[in-house]
Amino acid sequence: MEKNFIKGYIAQNNLSIKEVHSRLAEKYGWKDTVQNFTMKINRQTLKYNEILQIADVLGYEIKWVEKP
Repeated sequence: MEKNFIKGYIAQNNLSIKEVHSRLAEKYGWKDTVQNFTMKINRQTLKYNEILQIADVLGYEIKWVEKP
């Protein structure tokens, strides 16, 4: 997933990466530092479950939809 895609959703929700990280730490017990979180986004090395958790704290869900 492209880094600007995730950063775009964070910005669209008027949040900072630090605020999203704080929500992830609170809800899911993330232990990464904000710096490590930012590097994962920039390097595009987030795991699928991490992307699902980010979507959740931003108020979204990711669905698999069969193509027509």
